Amino acid sequence: MGAERIKVLLVEDDGDSRELLAELLEFEFDVVTASDGLAGLKAFESELPDVVVTDESLPGLHGTELARRVKARAPRTRVILVSGYTQVDGAEHCDLVLRKPIDVERLSSSVSRLGEEARQWQGDDARQ
Repeated sequence: MGAERIKVLLVEDDGDSRELLAELLEFEFDVVTASDGLAGLKAFESELPDVVVTDESLPGLHGTELARRVKARAPRTRVILVSGYTQVDGAEHCDLVLRKPIDVERLSSSVSRLGEEARQWQGDDARQ
């Protein structure tokens, strides 16, 4: 059953926010966390998640740059950018932008929907 759960990478530099969001998402998804953009990129490369949820303002590598690199390596991976800003340069590399404060129910339903899309894409690749 665990293999069927959507795998999520959560990249957030605020430790309290990261722990709280991870705990909430773990009810439905397999969650891996990272505390900055570069650690997030390394975790992405080793874990190959279905969905990346990233804050924009990260040390080392902003969320939009992380999204750009994720999409260059694995276009099927879905990226949700979380930001307190209304407009974010580079947001075109993300599949969804959610504003802070985060609505956890919306985040969870978005992860579910986008994770299923990513898996559908992966299934389409396997059939070709």
